[in-house]
Order: sequence, then structure tokens, then C-alpha cells
Amino acid sequence: MTRFLLTWELGLNLGHLARLLPVAVELKKRGHVVLVAARELSSAAYALAPAGISFVQAPFIAHGHPLPHRAAGYSDILRAQGWGDATTLRGLVEGWINLYRMFRPDVVVADYSPTAVLAAYMCGLPTLLIGNGFEIPPATEPLPPFPGFSWATQSQAASSESLVVANAVAVARALKGRVIGSLRDLLDPTRAVFATFPALDHYGERPGGEYIGPLFGQLPICKAAWPIRKNAPRLFVCVRPDTGHLSPILSTFKLLDASVICVALGFREGELTPHHAPHVNIYSQAVDLHSIIEGAHLCVSYGSEGTVATCLLNGVPSLISPAQVEAHMAARRLEALGVARVLRGEQSPDSVAGEITSLFHDRAAHEKSMEFRHRCEPLARKTVERAAAAAEFAIDSRLPAANRA
Repeated sequence: MTRFLLTWELGLNLGHLARLLPVAVELKKRGHVVLVAARELSSAAYALAPAGISFVQAPFIAHGHPLPHRAAGYSDILRAQGWGDATTLRGLVEGWINLYRMFRPDVVVADYSPTAVLAAYMCGLPTLLIGNGFEIPPATEPLPPFPGFSWATQSQAASSESLVVANAVAVARALKGRVIGSLRDLLDPTRAVFATFPALDHYGERPGGEYIGPLFGQLPICKAAWPIRKNAPRLFVCVRPDTGHLSPILSTFKLLDASVICVALGFREGELTPHHAPHVNIYSQAVDLHSIIEGAHLCVSYGSEGTVATCLLNGVPSLISPAQVEAHMAARRLEALGVARVLRGEQSPDSVAGEITSLFHDRAAHEKSMEFRHRCEPLARKTVERAAAAAEFAIDSRLPAANRA
């Protein structure tokens, strides 16, 4: 019987737990002991408790440290999340090590959890990285900058990497743990599974990468229904308060001859009341996307990978309004595939409505989305089993350590 600690340290929203949940359930089904260390306990209670998965608080810093420049690469994410200061990093690492001492895991399955991976590396604990291409960047030395941004230079990314590696080395020596040589030591592709499609990897498809397709957990969700509007196309919209071009997107609802379902998470009560209409159903909690997306003709979103992947697996193209670097990188990949358009620059309700109407009738986008569906559907099968098998296999990758937790 193997003890698995599944971790989620960085990133917001339910996507990380939705990815870990089916793996946790499958590992329990196989007779293993499973514990999840989650960044957000309220989200964990919502997602994991109904499935009988035990969870604890993951060590993390509540408020990121400001950077002296725009983030140029993965190392800057680490720098902002405590790695830029040796004292803060030591506190995070010791928090993870103490958790390892209490639970005694045989394997750490890390979803966007770089400090958990660093602590495991120092202790010689086997790890399996699980995530998308953005969360597991290419293991080069130094790591690459974010592609496609003028400010994201290799020199800036390398400079930040030198800083965070120096802090990680100082912490390891203070704790008498195994010392990393560079960040690539924590990103070994032989100990990683990419829960995405190769074509959607933010850095481009990686030869030899183990792509298993998206992982979708069965979270407690509400049922959604399409408003009745005869002969009207169906538009699915998913927004959050930080979605790019939010106001013009919401204001298009009353301009469109369409049946609209809008999932709007994180808004204050009554904030969306002006956008209600007989042909618009707005939901303030996650919905059963799989039950409605097959009937949709188009999706408008901020580029959430789970939403986009679900749309593509049903042959539905997207209009994306990204706000974060990760979403911008993903949107460019989708645009290049011909399955999405991206909202850029200044937008008005009329211009957004025009883009939506145009995409409704864009035969090429719909055909390419269906082609993507037929090409990638086989990879989307048995993803959970493959992830669990990779976690079981990881027990054989124990590393030497100066000090075992």
C-alpha cells in the first residue's frame, strides 16, 4: 500500500482540484492512501469532501511579492511567490518538509507546486509533476522566457533564475538537503505528465513529452438549461471579474439574436442584474459544462484550459479575451490552429457582437474545431488511468538526499 500526497500550491480557481480529484479517486480505488494538500481549503471542501478525499492546507504565501519588472518567465513566478527571498522560501520549504514528516508520503504528485517539488527534491522523495505546458515549462538551462512578449527576454528570465536558484541552494544547505544545480532539476520531463493536448502546449509540442489529455473531475455542479429562442444559435459564455473586455462582452447579450448561457464566477450579488434577459441564463456557480456544450455553437471565455478543451472535444470554436500571460500564450496557440479568435485592443459592445456573429458563420473555424475533436478524442480516453499509473510508477524514482524527511 503506497501513500500519495497530491499537492496544489500556485494558481487560482477550481481547475487544479478538478484535475487532481479524479486521480485521487482512482488511486484510492487502487488501494492506496491519499491526502491532498490544497491551496484553498474552501475549494477543497467543495470539490474533494463529497468524494471522500482527505485534505489539508498547503503551505503558500497569501500575497505575492512585487517584482521590479514584468514577469519574463517561470522563474519570475517563483520569485513573486516567495522564492525571491531566502527567509520566506525557507519557511515554505520547512512547511512542506514538516507535512512530509507527518504524512510520510511515498510519492508526491505535484500540480503547479514548485516549492513542494523543491522540498521533495531536497528530501529525496519521488515526485510526479502533473499540469499543462505553462505550469511545466521546458527543462532547459536556463529556462526559456515566455514566448511572444517583447519584455520577456532571455536575459531577464535568466537573471531571475539565478536569484531564485541561489536562494534555493542557500535553503537546502541550511537544512542539509539535496542541492539543485538549476531549475531544470525540478522539471525532469521523465517525471512529468502533461494533462493537455500536444497542440495546446503553451511552449509548443515537446518531443518525448507524455501527453495524457485533459483531466476532468466530477465536481459538485449545477445543471444549466438553454433559454428557448427558436432557430437562434447558442452561445456559451464563461467570465470572471478580471476577464479582458468584460463590460463589452456582457453588454453584447442584449444585442445578439442568440440563446445565451453565461457562467459568471466571483461577482458580487446583483452585479450582473443589468445583463439579464429572457434569452440569457446567468449562473453564479460552476455548471455541468459537458451536458450543454455539445449543443453550443460558440464559446466566449477568458481562455480557461478546462473550458477550451471541453469545447474543442465537442467541436465548438472559441472567442477568447485573455487577461493573464498564460491565457495569452494559450490563445495564440488556439488562434494558430484556426479554432479560436482573440479579442485585442479597444472593444465596444458592437465590435464584440460583430466578432460573435462572424464566428457563428465562420465555416472554417467550425470545421477545424471538428477536425481537432476527431484527432484528439482518442487521447482523451483513459487519462485518469494513465495519470494514476504514472504516479504508481514514480515510486521507483527515489532520489538520494542528505537528509530524508
